Amino acid sequence: MTRRTVFGTTITLLAALALAGCGGSDDSDSGSDSAGGSAADLSAPEADAPAGEGDGEAAQNDAAQDEAAPEEAQSDGGVLANVASAVEGRSIIYTVDLSIETDNVVAAANRAAAIATTSGGFVASEQVDGDRDAVLTLKVPADGHQQAVTELETLGDVTSRSRGTEDVTQEVVDTASRIESQRASIVRIRALLADATALTDVVSIESELATREADLDALLSRQQQLAGLTTMATVTLHLYEQGEAPPPQEEDDDRGFLAGLAGGWDAFVAVGGGFLTALGAVLPFAALAALVGVPAYRITRRRRGQAPAAAPATPAPPAA
Repeated sequence: MTRRTVFGTTITLLAALALAGCGGSDDSDSGSDSAGGSAADLSAPEADAPAGEGDGEAAQNDAAQDEAAPEEAQSDGGVLANVASAVEGRSIIYTVDLSIETDNVVAAANRAAAIATTSGGFVASEQVDGDRDAVLTLKVPADGHQQAVTELETLGDVTSRSRGTEDVTQEVVDTASRIESQRASIVRIRALLADATALTDVVSIESELATREADLDALLSRQQQLAGLTTMATVTLHLYEQGEAPPPQEEDDDRGFLAGLAGGWDAFVAVGGGFLTALGAVLPFAALAALVGVPAYRITRRRRGQAPAAAPATPAPPAA
């Protein structure tokens, strides 16, 4: 082997080793790059996961705050807001009874009337007994009757207070339904009356029509009464001077045996009182008639006894 051949072989081996080293470094770099990319891909979801969880927790917190907000608003509204929402759309009759002790009954009564008028109501009745006590029946709008009662309580010292409610929603609905049915019935009866030709049919249909119209008028009257009772609350105010006994509360229970017995006794007393009143009115005239009539009757009787008896009639002689 010559020296030139050995040198060429050596150069070839060194070049091959250099190429192998470059290829290994490239493979190492690409491997590290792919490993780094894989590590980045794996770390990216892990890094994104806390962010997603944080967003979910934030959303849950926002939802919890939104749910808590109505509860806080409801608690801030108080009991009156709950009651108002519960009775909304219903027909309710409100009644209030107040007894107030005051220094000046007349001034308090005038002030109470002004409160009712300012609230949009009016004084239905008023009974004033001098400066000692007064009883006023006030009508105020049902929606604002609580505010009116609060103002009335400032007239003096409240000694008694009572409130009452009556739900008449069902009666209002039934009355409206019956009115519509009655009107439709009247329309049909009028159509029958227009087609009737026989006199007996006309009389019968007119009688039925009059009955239906009377029933309709009664229903309309009841509907108007219910509307007045539900739109205006009734406040009965008892005012009395300090030191005077408060007026007694009248019992409204008119049912049962005792109530019937009391009603019968009241009727008996009323009839007896009327009879005695009539007797008292007639008695002076009866006494005058007795004073004049009895002596006149006796004088007339005596004169009749003293008159001579009439001579008996003589019979006529028989004819010859």
